[in-house]
Amino acid sequence: MTYTKKEMRKAYIARLQQLDLNTRVREERRLVSRLYDQPEWVSAKTVAITLSQSFEVDTAPLILHARYKGQTVVVPRTLPHRQMEFVAIDEDTTFEETSFGVLEPVDGTVIPAEEIDLMVVPGVAFTTTGKRLGFGGGYYDRYLANYQGATISLALNTQVAAEDEWEADPFDITVNKVLTPSGD
Repeated sequence: MTYTKKEMRKAYIARLQQLDLNTRVREERRLVSRLYDQPEWVSAKTVAITLSQSFEVDTAPLILHARYKGQTVVVPRTLPHRQMEFVAIDEDTTFEETSFGVLEPVDGTVIPAEEIDLMVVPGVAFTTTGKRLGFGGGYYDRYLANYQGATISLALNTQVAAEDEWEADPFDITVNKVLTPSGD
């Protein structure tokens, strides 16, 4: 049965919020380990990563690992008209909370899409073929429409969806790879 994206988004966020801590930590460790083994991660000089919200896969370890490896880490900053840009961050970056409850850099160097080697794309639910249910703003779909680099999403087991759970829109952009804790 196919549901609306809004219905699916609400259901998946509720599932994420109810996930027990031990399961979450165990699955996140597996996901992070799998990501670090991906050739896209290993070879990337510049990595785009979001600053996660409490119910999402924790991206703080990814950011620390990338910076330790000497990779440039860029995070999104929203712009008018549902656009976004990616800004390089370091230990001196100042952040502010947006109306969405997400931290964004106040200033910093904007890195063009062609200089981003890998984008770790967030979402609420994913299919194993790369279909992605985002947060509903369309920011990532708009950005990914003109992005040529590699894309990987990290999905906890509770975020893995069947292909027919929601109807894709023509503007939806799939990700190249969806990593799951079990390696499917």
